[in-house]
Amino acid sequence: MRTGTDVVENSRFIRSVSRNSGRLRNRLFTPDELKYNPGELDLAVMFSAKESVAKALGTGFDSALSWHDIEVYITENGVKAILSGKALELAGNCEVLISATRDRNTCLTFALLTEGE
Repeated sequence: MRTGTDVVENSRFIRSVSRNSGRLRNRLFTPDELKYNPGELDLAVMFSAKESVAKALGTGFDSALSWHDIEVYITENGVKAILSGKALELAGNCEVLISATRDRNTCLTFALLTEGE
């Protein structure tokens, strides 16, 4: 079992992804993640969840692990992650579970990687 957690200050994150014609938004999120037009607070949760998963994988984001290797979706059943590339390789047969909460000011996410059967 491996864990990772992250906290995001919403206003700071929103300022960052709003600058430079949204270039950072496109670097952090895949077209599939953005196609449902998530709001700014949802994007903050998605970003925090990616960070939590990367920490649970034991890495950060670098030349080996891309932001696009971890796709995050907010559904009516919670926050879900789909791994590909290096993230999938690092996770092995682990299942990824994510818990998230937010208010106006911050969001907090927790990722748990559990060994599969």
